[in-house]
Amino acid sequence: MAVLTSVGRQWIIDKMRDTVATQQKFIHWGTGTTGELVGQTALVTPAAEARTIGVISSPSAALHRVIGTLTAASAKNISEVGLFDASAAGVMLIRAVFTAIPVEIGDSVQFTLDLTQS
Repeated sequence: MAVLTSVGRQWIIDKMRDTVATQQKFIHWGTGTTGELVGQTALVTPAAEARTIGVISSPSAALHRVIGTLTAASAKNISEVGLFDASAAGVMLIRAVFTAIPVEIGDSVQFTLDLTQS
């Protein structure tokens, strides 16, 4: 069995912040409820709204934090969120499932997504 070392984790976080072209900062939401799996490459049920560009706000060298707000174009129950490296398609780094949040047209939800080196 192999492990990702602490230095390796830090290298990944550093690379995520390297250049604008490779930064992990696009946030998208969806209505999927399937649990998180390491092999997932996309949200289970992405919503129609475009991804938002999150703000990278990393308070320490060992933490990659992205904060972004999405606004609903239609009523739905949001239950998943993902962090991507592109405004469409691209690589999904993080996916989280949570208790559904009902939103109506014009409602906004702010997400804070953290990847830590621990």
